[in-house]
Amino acid sequence: MIVVVGSPRACPAESGSLVAAGLAADVAMAAAAAGAPVQIVGRVGEDAAGEAVLLDLAQRGVGHVAVLRDAARATPVDQLAPTDENADELEADPAPVGAPTDDPAIDAADLELALRYLPDYRVIVIAEPMAPDVLRVAAAAVGWSGSALVVVGDASDQAGLPDDVTVFAQPAVNPDGAFAAMVGTYAAGLDRGEHPRDAFRAASAAVGSTVAAE
Repeated sequence: MIVVVGSPRACPAESGSLVAAGLAADVAMAAAAAGAPVQIVGRVGEDAAGEAVLLDLAQRGVGHVAVLRDAARATPVDQLAPTDENADELEADPAPVGAPTDDPAIDAADLELALRYLPDYRVIVIAEPMAPDVLRVAAAAVGWSGSALVVVGDASDQAGLPDDVTVFAQPAVNPDGAFAAMVGTYAAGLDRGEHPRDAFRAASAAVGSTVAAE
């Protein structure tokens, strides 16, 4: 099983409904699409947007038993870009927008508790910037479990992580979600027991990506 750490966002779909979005959700959905069992660890608001996100994740094969519902925070919602077709609708009923300061982060205790409920993981993916104590929890977990650790971030900022950690540097531009697809597909390969080098090559070929990893 793959555990993806990061809080999902919501985004309006063309149908008008809200769907799961954000890098953590996209990575989790890509891993599930590649055939891996996936659970996401994060936080959403106790609101309609949060409900929509969890429903969409479930429909795409991503488990959310370790997603916390926080009544004190709104689920961040990416605003749908106005077009000629939806401008009147957005003006009449605008979608709520979560400011960056409202982004629901998780802390070390959240992750520690989640991993106790998800003991069968073989891969942990840190899909967004985390505090050092959260990274230490992840490092300790992979240390005693023998699982693999994948981190999205800057390799120079990962002091204290295992030597065999895979670090993906997130590109400034991510056309068609290729970066999330790459990370999720790579994690699915690790979950199947593939060597990291083979998993990376297979994921690169599958998504046609030139994403770099260290």
